[in-house]
Amino acid sequence: EHHVANVRVASSNLVSRSRKSPFNGAFYFICLHLIYDMKRITNILVIILFASCAEIFDEEPPNSPGNLRGYFTMADDQPKVHLSWEGPSNDDVSEYHVFRSIGDVTSFESLAKVSGGNTMFDDTSVIWLENIYYKVRAEDPSANVGEFSDSIFVYCYKPGGNWSLGGFDSLHFCVDPRTYSTPEVFRLILDMPLDSIGDTAGIMDFTEIVLDTNAWTGTGWMYYTYSVVEMSDDSLTADTVTYANTVAPEFCMIDLSEPTTGSIVFDSDDYESIILTHDVTSCDGDSLFP
Repeated sequence: EHHVANVRVASSNLVSRSRKSPFNGAFYFICLHLIYDMKRITNILVIILFASCAEIFDEEPPNSPGNLRGYFTMADDQPKVHLSWEGPSNDDVSEYHVFRSIGDVTSFESLAKVSGGNTMFDDTSVIWLENIYYKVRAEDPSANVGEFSDSIFVYCYKPGGNWSLGGFDSLHFCVDPRTYSTPEVFRLILDMPLDSIGDTAGIMDFTEIVLDTNAWTGTGWMYYTYSVVEMSDDSLTADTVTYANTVAPEFCMIDLSEPTTGSIVFDSDDYESIILTHDVTSCDGDSLFP
């Protein structure tokens, strides 16, 4: 009986321990989960550490900018060269360096720095009738500087503004710097004293002429009106008689490709060519290069 009692006690103890085992299993799985999470956190910290080191020790410079373009403009009476380019494939550009050389392609000097999010720049310190060369390079946040882009040059001339007419004091006409066209009606008065019989004074009225923006030339029509001093019907006095619409319109061409040797040339030999010179002033008369 004593042996049986011991068996019963032992059995009772086994039953008691088996009832506590689910709690022990839960604790075990919690510990495993915590260990797994710690491993994940460690792996993440390692990845962050390597990424930070890669950024700190970045020695690869940005690629050179591409498709650098530029043009000279006098819009808004502000002469400038507008530059634009395409950013390199690197996404970590912090700024661009714009370099310029006046007159040749060998002696470039730093002109400006442009933020990395901007791929345009306006050079307002230009020189009339100069060839100006430009090139651009990129820099990243680690101060790595890339190679220069291909260089380009821009000729600082366009025919917008006032033109004076050779042989006619204080007479000029304006070419619109946006549309590159002459006024809708431009009148040229050929002053001549009307003192004696036969003296003639002419008036040339030109239609609007739109220039070709590659050759800076254009064509249009001139309408000629003239006044003549004639003897009156009583043959005692002289009268000034104006003749309009008696002469056929004259076809003409304007050439403003050169600022000092512009011209208006007529189709026939009835009229002399007119020489034009750019005044380097805006249509309002203000100096474009003060």
